[in-house]
Amino acid sequence: MKIFLTVLMMTFAVMSTASAEIYRQGVFYVIYDAEGSAAVNKTDVNLNGVPDVVEDIATQLNAARELFNGVFNFPDPLTSERFANVTSIEITFAAKSDMTAPAFAFASVRKNSLHDPNEQSLKIKMSNAVNPHKSSTPAHEYFHLIQFGATYFRNKWFTEGMAQWSEDAVAKMNYPDGRDVALTLESPAAADKLFRSKYAASKLLWYPLAVNMRDKATIPAALIVKYRYVDGTPVFRDNVIYGPNVMREVLRVMKSKEHLAAAEFGDAAKWRQKGQRAVTNNKVMLECVREVYATKR
Repeated sequence: MKIFLTVLMMTFAVMSTASAEIYRQGVFYVIYDAEGSAAVNKTDVNLNGVPDVVEDIATQLNAARELFNGVFNFPDPLTSERFANVTSIEITFAAKSDMTAPAFAFASVRKNSLHDPNEQSLKIKMSNAVNPHKSSTPAHEYFHLIQFGATYFRNKWFTEGMAQWSEDAVAKMNYPDGRDVALTLESPAAADKLFRSKYAASKLLWYPLAVNMRDKATIPAALIVKYRYVDGTPVFRDNVIYGPNVMREVLRVMKSKEHLAAAEFGDAAKWRQKGQRAVTNNKVMLECVREVYATKR
């Protein structure tokens, strides 16, 4: 078998703690167990002492980070006002049986990082069954961190729906035609259905919006060549992504309208603590999408 090594222009390191191994790739620290219920698959095709799944998860995360932040200029969670002083992102694992979803990204900061108690980190927790060859979960969770750094809004049709859209970064998607966007934005019944949705919001709004606004973008060939899994499979399954400029603009407008949602809730400080998922956010958030849609040419 021919072995491929992922060669990336970033820092790699393998460390150990008393109870876990730590693999660093860029700003990501993947912290994993070799034994026990949360242990990851031990397959190590390239014989470098790091489980392939650990390397591959880190590679997908870095690919998503460079695409969204480096190419399409989405706000970087590590330089956001909200996460000031955070310097890294830590990924930990739990047994699949202990998880209610494949993974979770957290808006809270780990004040004393597991890899260095003197640093602060953002957190992603994954099932040890996640296989980046078959799943865009790492990219999906990283996009949540982008959302959290960009705005305090946390309503599920936005957070899960748009993060589902983000999976197009590393998956080949079949997009709808986008003809129902105007109806979704203007019909009370359609809006109500959208507000009650989570992942399905990607098909109700975000995918159609991307197509309708003709925001077709190309993933640079250099990134497709650069980011490959241990076995040589490219992380990016094709070179097309719809919607990055539209989604980035939605995040920007949402950030600018937070004060309206806070006023609706009653108090800015309380809204940031308890109102991030408030039902009263919905009308403000949808108006943000309408504002972006109105710029269609």
